[in-house]
Amino acid sequence: MTNRPGLPGTGQKPGRVMALTAAGLAAAGLAGRGGLALGMGLDRLLMLVKGIPDIRLLRSADPRIAGQMRDLAAWQPVSSMPPVTRDLSVAVGAEEDEETLGDRVREALGPDAPCVEEVRVLSATPYDRLPGPAARRLGARPGQKNLLLRVVLRDLEKTLTSEAANALRDRIYLAIHRGTEYQWAHRAAPPGAALAGGRGDRVSATAAARDNFVA
Repeated sequence: MTNRPGLPGTGQKPGRVMALTAAGLAAAGLAGRGGLALGMGLDRLLMLVKGIPDIRLLRSADPRIAGQMRDLAAWQPVSSMPPVTRDLSVAVGAEEDEETLGDRVREALGPDAPCVEEVRVLSATPYDRLPGPAARRLGARPGQKNLLLRVVLRDLEKTLTSEAANALRDRIYLAIHRGTEYQWAHRAAPPGAALAGGRGDRVSATAAARDNFVA
C-alpha cells in the first residue's frame, strides 16, 4: 500500500487514503485491478466541512460552540474575551422584531458587526401602556412600542473597554431607536445623531429601565 495525503490544499487529513499495489491486489486474487483503501475520521471530516480550526473545539461545553455542532453550517469564530452587556430602551415600529433589528444593527456597524454577540428583546410594551415619563423620555408616538433590549458585546481579539462598548452601544441605539428623544451612553454622540434629531442627553440604563417599568 502507498500512503496518500488528505484533501489537497487543506493542510488537514480527515483520514488515511492508501493506494493498493498491484502485488497486493494479485495476492488477493484481484490481478489486473486497481483500488484505494480509505480510513475515514469523522471528527476531521467535520472540521473540514465546517472550517473548524482546532479539534479540541469539538468537545467544548461552551454553549456558543456546542450549539454550532448541531449542523453543517460554516464555523463562526468564538471569542475568549469577556463579554460586555448593555441594556437599551428604544421606541420602534409595532412590526419590529429581533430579526429586523439584528439586520439593522449589522448594517449600521459594518466591519464592527462581529463585536455584537447577541441582541435580545427582554420586554415589549405598546405605546398605550407606557407610563407618561417613559413615553416622554423616549419621544415615543402612537403606533410604536417600547423595547427593552439586551446587547452582548464581545470582541474576537481584545477586551472591550467601557468607552469602546459605550460607543458601540450608541451606534446600535442610533440605528434602532425611532423616538424623538435620545439618550447617549458615550461622552460624544455618534456621527449621524444630529440628523436623527437627538438632543444628546446622557442617562443610565437603570434610569431608563425604571421609567419604562410597567407593573
